[in-house]
Amino acid sequence: MESVLYIVGLGHNSLEKLSLESYRRLQEAATIYILNTGHKAVQEMIAEGLPCHELYLAEDAAGQEIAGAILTQIKNDSGKSRPHSALVLPGYPLAEGKIISTLRKELGAYFLIDTSLLAEKDSLQRFVAIMAELRSPWGCPWDKEQNHQSLKKYLIEETYEVIDAIDGKDMNNFCEELGDLLLQIVFHSRIAEESGEFKLEDVIQGICDKMIRRHPHVFGSGQAQTSEEVLVTWDKIKKHEKASAPLETNIQNNFDIPKGLPALLMAEATQKKAAQMGFDWDDYQGPLAKVYEELRELEKEIGNRSSLEEELGDLLFSIVNLSRFLNLNAEEALRQGTEKFQSRFNQMLGLIEREGLNRANLSLEEMDYYWNLVKKEKNTGRMVHFTKL
Repeated sequence: MESVLYIVGLGHNSLEKLSLESYRRLQEAATIYILNTGHKAVQEMIAEGLPCHELYLAEDAAGQEIAGAILTQIKNDSGKSRPHSALVLPGYPLAEGKIISTLRKELGAYFLIDTSLLAEKDSLQRFVAIMAELRSPWGCPWDKEQNHQSLKKYLIEETYEVIDAIDGKDMNNFCEELGDLLLQIVFHSRIAEESGEFKLEDVIQGICDKMIRRHPHVFGSGQAQTSEEVLVTWDKIKKHEKASAPLETNIQNNFDIPKGLPALLMAEATQKKAAQMGFDWDDYQGPLAKVYEELRELEKEIGNRSSLEEELGDLLFSIVNLSRFLNLNAEEALRQGTEKFQSRFNQMLGLIEREGLNRANLSLEEMDYYWNLVKKEKNTGRMVHFTKL
């Protein structure tokens, strides 16, 4: 009967976190190869009297080193039968990774390497292991070069691609884009783990604790019958958390809003914060009048470069405020307006092309004629066929 070497991943926790099947295999193994005694789960196995054999290797030992140490033990036991054994590795070993592939190559003549106890294909642990492999000394050069700063642009891009997938109503694409966004979270968590700051498990535990803490009407004795009541409770708990946190500065900031938000979202969040503190209009008439006021001030400053940008900012801020009172999302409204312009512009160019005209030779007035023609046909419901450029 062929001897089997079971590979078991210990994760980062105690022995009790292992699956029942993994624990049973360890109990049945004649020998359990361990890299060293530093891991908590290994210490617990030794305390339970399981047959642990230390290989005296660092936790980040390469597959060649591990295989060599096991081969040395096999040679020392020459002539003895080799019953089923287990090799326990820290973290979440990857079945497709270099360590396991090296063990298969080097120990295949002595054992059947069994990786069935490692992370399932659809598990978060497997994803963590993939990222660890990519960042390992034998991993991907590009992935190893990245840091929190270099990944910022990808985090932003992936977020917007998720939004595009939502708008496109393509669930297959939506699923894929959510995976790309999850990659960024796992990537940042891996970098933080390498520097000893936190692990993905800490991220998950933190958000789980926060969601339970901020929903006392679900997980406690609190009461909330409407969404508005939920938001009031959420904000009170959040303020209490902020007040309890260690102060890093003596300057009070009532707008704990991410600076990296798109400008329209940042303006809306700022206005909502001010409204919560009683600084708000009574109805939409106030912000509507403010829009006209800011528009007049902008018109006065045209030609004065030093203050023009400031006045334009005031106008945009007022428009966001108006959209808030009209229960509209300024970011989404602008996105839809931009997409409508793109669609009409492409239809206009298609119409010009079908007329056999060269758009480069058309004046603005002539192009505006075709623009209005497309707009008119759109409003009357007649289909305008065009080639998207």
